[in-house]
Amino acid sequence: MFDGRISNAPHVHRGRAVLDARGMLRNCVEVFERYRARLGPTFTVHFGGLIPAVVTADPVVAKHVLRGNQDNYEKSFIQAERMVEFQGAGVVNIHGEAWKRQRKLLAQGFKPNYLAKLLPMQQDVFEELMLDFDRVAQHGPVNVRQQMVQFTLRLTGKALYGRSMPTAELERIGAIIHEIQNFVHRQIVQPWMIPWYRFSGESEKYQALRREGDAIALRHIRARLSEGLAENDFLRILTETPYHDTGLPMDEPMAMLESLQLLVAGNVTSTNALTWILYLLARHPKYIHEIRDEVAAVIGANAMDYRNLHQLEGTVRVIDEALRLYPPFWMIDRIALKDDEVGGIRIPAGAMVIPYIYGTHRNPAHWQNVEAFDPGRFEARRSKERHPFAYLPFGGGPRTCLGANMAIMQMLMIVVAFVRKYDFALTTDEPVGINPSMMLRPNRVVSMKFRAIA
Repeated sequence: MFDGRISNAPHVHRGRAVLDARGMLRNCVEVFERYRARLGPTFTVHFGGLIPAVVTADPVVAKHVLRGNQDNYEKSFIQAERMVEFQGAGVVNIHGEAWKRQRKLLAQGFKPNYLAKLLPMQQDVFEELMLDFDRVAQHGPVNVRQQMVQFTLRLTGKALYGRSMPTAELERIGAIIHEIQNFVHRQIVQPWMIPWYRFSGESEKYQALRREGDAIALRHIRARLSEGLAENDFLRILTETPYHDTGLPMDEPMAMLESLQLLVAGNVTSTNALTWILYLLARHPKYIHEIRDEVAAVIGANAMDYRNLHQLEGTVRVIDEALRLYPPFWMIDRIALKDDEVGGIRIPAGAMVIPYIYGTHRNPAHWQNVEAFDPGRFEARRSKERHPFAYLPFGGGPRTCLGANMAIMQMLMIVVAFVRKYDFALTTDEPVGINPSMMLRPNRVVSMKFRAIA
């Protein structure tokens, strides 16, 4: 039929989806929210006007897809084709036994005991960053996201490559990442343009950028190997830890690919999350004072370490609530390998399935007063009452974000340091909107004033 019905779920007419394609390019979430308000938590639509998709903000369906029947769902063409084309095939976009093998090795670098050893080096880098930030803040309003790009790029980059990687090279890699992600997003929401991008040379332009970033990373890896690795270098895990099946470590090209993918994920996730956290704290300053009091009680004059950071339960609740309202990953993409059914909804083989995280975090069946900033939602008692897949800031199931522990550690370290040192406020009362491309970014500059406290 012309309406293009995909399953028995409420459906967006195919003609409507085609008309909305331009709006999807501008703001996918805005379009999805209109559909969700009219059709309910699970609906079907032709993504980009072409690709049949089941979109769900229902945690029951998300749990089934991401955990309960996970073997029936692989990452979609967004990861397996578009991202592989510009990033290569690494742990974030491969499947099956190859993925299990790669993740098992890489996971060693994100265990709490490893992160606890890494934190002192992170703090050394952070102190340098805070000195730079002080100078910027003294000259007037600060572009918060721009500063958080610097913080997370250097913290994540130094964690992966060691302190010796020049900041200029890290910043160049960061700029390349940003440009390529924007191009990939255009291909996802306008897939009919892909042949033109290839014919016109547009794709090759971004391939050249990718090769430039690869060359920077590979050159540094070789230099680090020749000069000798420190005990806590993540490169030691990449280049010296043997695979369980062969007894051999990964080779240089794979170490380069995985390190760049981890840098991409770590930088863009923490950058956007921290921007939203500081934005929400500025809009709700009572939590700045509550965090400051908690830090004084729990850490006091002691140095931050992995253990006492994670004892800041109120601060963690603030971060959790910010990630609920503004999850860095606003959706997850999968492809159904075989016909399936969950909650009475039929999912045909070959359909894209989108656990829609932004919508799930605002599903009124699981959250009350969904637009309010209320960290109290994450008190232990209230959290236990919710469906475990109602909150998915780092995804869910076996493919939960590999670097989630590092991201939370960095967020805590930065939030604690900023609250200890500054009072801060937005330069305007106008709310900031969302720009959902590959990640959920602010739609304009988040400008804030920072004043050092006595």
